[in-house]
Amino acid sequence: MRIAVGGLALVFSLLLSSCSKPETPPPPGPVALALPATGENHGVLSAQTVQVKTKTKGKTADYVADVALTPNWWVGGGSFKIVWYAGLSQTKRFFVVTPVTGAAGDQPDFLKNPEEGVREVKVSFDGGPPMSVTPTTARAPFKVPAGAKTVTQVEVSYGSNDAPQMLTWK
Repeated sequence: MRIAVGGLALVFSLLLSSCSKPETPPPPGPVALALPATGENHGVLSAQTVQVKTKTKGKTADYVADVALTPNWWVGGGSFKIVWYAGLSQTKRFFVVTPVTGAAGDQPDFLKNPEEGVREVKVSFDGGPPMSVTPTTARAPFKVPAGAKTVTQVEVSYGSNDAPQMLTWK
């Protein structure tokens, strides 16, 4: 009789466990940025968008535009570069400016030539503190630290000098 009761308890337990909902695995975390910092390589970062707002002098309304930036990255010769310009014909490949409000004549200079709106670029190697470059051209070169294997974060400050916006890839 004890075997039958034990067997019955085992069957009941298996029946309950088979009827219960299976545990769902936790959702995967965001894909971490891991660009190679060694060798010779290049690629394109995914598009990031900011909304740029500027006050137009002498006007009552602001000029507002959505700006999407898709920069290239290059690694080689101990250097890592973020590039956002390759000649006037290529500007639309790196920047997509979509006016939201305001007249075209009220557009600030840095949106007429969007590559001029990049104020600062920061890069982190292997999760370390960011290195910063204030670009004077349409590229930001960084010397790869000794032993660094990956770029884990890229930040680009874009917009007016007074109120730039941050675009982040990580």
